Amino acid sequence: MSNKAPTFFRVATRPKWIGALLLSLLVAAIFAGLGQWQLDRAFTKDDPKTNSSSSSLALVQKQLMLDSRNTYIVDRRMQNGISGYWILMNAKDAKQVSTTIALGWVEKLETAEKLRAGFLQLVQAQAFLPVAGYPLPPEGPEPADSAKPYLLHSVSLAQLVNLYSLDAPISSASEYLALSAGSVKFGSKDLKPIQVTFRDAERINWLSAFYFLEWTLFAGFAVFLWWRLVKDELIRLTAEEPIDQR
Repeated sequence: MSNKAPTFFRVATRPKWIGALLLSLLVAAIFAGLGQWQLDRAFTKDDPKTNSSSSSLALVQKQLMLDSRNTYIVDRRMQNGISGYWILMNAKDAKQVSTTIALGWVEKLETAEKLRAGFLQLVQAQAFLPVAGYPLPPEGPEPADSAKPYLLHSVSLAQLVNLYSLDAPISSASEYLALSAGSVKFGSKDLKPIQVTFRDAERINWLSAFYFLEWTLFAGFAVFLWWRLVKDELIRLTAEEPIDQR
């Protein structure tokens, strides 16, 4: 028996452990590839600034009853580099769950207020309409304009549901919809389709993100397992070595 004490490097460079390393790296590469695939699925990236009947953005379609009595304006909405306003309207599904709809964009506050006044006076049939829109995440609440309580500074669903129903709490969808250009028509040339930006349309699939982390851990474990087996082999050889040769 060689009087040289075994080292990790000497054990790891034996043919069987080199082969085991190559196998573990292959397995790790497969797991890493699966993790990358899940990472790509975790983020849905759509066309920037797109809202038309030919849009590649994924639409959500619902049967909703419009509640024009709850119409609001939200400011600081950029479109084509111009700050303007969105018109927001409440709607309900068959289970009375609220869905906030961003109807469109206008440049001038006077135009937005005129449109809002028209919606408040709108006599609508109590019927469900097919509504298509792009789901967008809610924003944080900001205090409304005290002089104009209908003028909001953010699309906060927590704030809006309290405005929709002052007396009793109501259920709300977790996102609001930016109305598709091909959806419900309101007959106003001043109301422009909202340009859904890349940042707004980017969605996270949390299940796929979890699987990405899981495959990453598996890849790391494949290499760790090889290291652990070599380490155990080194411990065994060291234990079997005669005391006078240590």
